[in-house]
Amino acid sequence: MSQSIEVVIPVHDPARPVARGMASVIEQRQALADRGVDLHVTVVLHNLAADSLSAPEVPAGFPAAAAGVRYLSYSDGVPSPAGPRNFALQRSDADYLSFLDSDDYLEPGSLPAWWEIAEKHGAAAVIAPLRTPAGSILASPRIRPSKPRVLDPLRDGLAYRSVPYGLLRRESLLDLGFSYTEGILTGEDLEPTLRLWFRSGAVCYPYGAPAYHQTDDSGPARVTSQIRPLREEFAWLEHLLAADWLRAASTPERRAIAHKILRVHGIGALLRRADAPDASGRAPLWDVNESLYWRDVTDRVLALAGGSIPSISRRDATLVQAAGSTGELRQLRALVAGYRGSGRAGALLTPRLRDSLSPDSAFRHYVSERLRARTGVFAAHPAAIPPAT
Repeated sequence: MSQSIEVVIPVHDPARPVARGMASVIEQRQALADRGVDLHVTVVLHNLAADSLSAPEVPAGFPAAAAGVRYLSYSDGVPSPAGPRNFALQRSDADYLSFLDSDDYLEPGSLPAWWEIAEKHGAAAVIAPLRTPAGSILASPRIRPSKPRVLDPLRDGLAYRSVPYGLLRRESLLDLGFSYTEGILTGEDLEPTLRLWFRSGAVCYPYGAPAYHQTDDSGPARVTSQIRPLREEFAWLEHLLAADWLRAASTPERRAIAHKILRVHGIGALLRRADAPDASGRAPLWDVNESLYWRDVTDRVLALAGGSIPSISRRDATLVQAAGSTGELRQLRALVAGYRGSGRAGALLTPRLRDSLSPDSAFRHYVSERLRARTGVFAAHPAAIPPAT
């Protein structure tokens, strides 16, 4: 075989439907072989006994040796996929890598389609179409309606795709020094993914191709679903803000990343806290300490942007600033209620009206969304029936 793809599946919970994900990969082996591509699957047993996956064995009809499956054991005591992903990356000799969460699966034909795009354009990375649990294709990143063959980090809003689902050229990862951030519970993929999009080389999107399919099958214990103190939730930010490549980035790059941090991660954190029910026996959802930390975070993110983010919407700017001046949950909930009731003008326009036409503004995104729908940027390949396990 002249080419090879390795799909890495970290498993930390034997109850996850890992056999389904494995089957979704292995079933694409022949289609890849027809293109001269060898397929391998690496399952990393993370903080688990070597025999925790019943035998271990792959889905019925796929003997491990014949299916090109290997099992690795990795223990670090941290409930994060960063360690096992890095462990597998360090041991890989494949041309391309693809990381698959144990509760997700790949749609039929996805790997061949992504590989063909990568080879055609010499891509360092192919961003996978991402099908949500609801069945729609996620309209992210903010790709231009013209459907460019090679994406531009700024003009195509690559900061809005925070995880590197898809196909990654291993040589490009090594040149970049790519590794997931270890030692934190969430956000381990944010800094390396941004560095990949902004610094690795050609990045492509396979329009209309089969997707990476996310599910809701992870169960209630999923780490990313829990509300923790802001200092823990934003531990990834400390690593990002210290990254040399980001410190040396251009002002437009830093502003685009800062805007996305505040708009998606920051305001998302505020909304989750305002919406969560009160519960005894856990850390406060919001108090003076949380407010002080929020103010510190926003000050540093604004400093990253050079002191201001002209493209931020009026309602976003108001909530970001006001949350740093209130130390009670009821006050935060009132601010969030005002945020949600701010109307279309608050959601689309910027504090300075002329900035509403900035490339990264909500108004420009609103217009582009409608143009993207017309040109079919995120036109969905028919959803596949989940593979039998």
